[in-house]
Amino acid sequence: MKLPHWLLAGFIATASVYAQGVVAQEIQMRYSSLYGKLKQNVKEGHNDVRIAFYLLDQKNGDVCTVHKGWMQKEEHYEELEIPVDYELVVPVDTNLRQANPDVTFVIDDGITCDVSMQVIANKHYVQSISQSEIAEIVPQMDSLLADLGGMFSSWFMPEVSGVVIHFSENVTKPLQVSDAKTIAIEGNKAVIKLADLGKGDEILFPDEAVKVTPWIPR
Repeated sequence: MKLPHWLLAGFIATASVYAQGVVAQEIQMRYSSLYGKLKQNVKEGHNDVRIAFYLLDQKNGDVCTVHKGWMQKEEHYEELEIPVDYELVVPVDTNLRQANPDVTFVIDDGITCDVSMQVIANKHYVQSISQSEIAEIVPQMDSLLADLGGMFSSWFMPEVSGVVIHFSENVTKPLQVSDAKTIAIEGNKAVIKLADLGKGDEILFPDEAVKVTPWIPR
């Protein structure tokens, strides 16, 4: 199923020349537009999961490549680290919230990308994930989504019932479960339903996982 995510408005795209004359574009937003959601990451109750922001291509939903990022307020400038999965990582700080700097990310020119907010696991699951690990993070994902949705969210949204394992492109071999079952990968994603697993099950990946997000039944 399509994973739930939220799109943020209020960012500006401007063309620029980046790295050896290559034309790129800068996506600009205010720190406060990110902080309002990221402050949930420092609350208790979901220490193994967090909110993450990505830029997604409007055409196909793929994560847009981010070449560089920084925060700037007048003469104050801080470059941001860009991880391999192109998550938009900014520090969560009340002083920055008050200063409210401009946050800029550089992406390829000629594409339109939206800022997407997702709930993901903090741990980087490289080769496998266990039934006990999924059972640990699923209620935390559910709690974080409920906090984001507000007090009435439980009336409208089903509970998180598993996880989605995301892989890079061209990964097609199925996941191997320790009880000899397999889980198919479709569109670089594999859905693992907690109810389908037995205690002690281990799920082996055919390649390194990029991220782990909630699975919510339709």
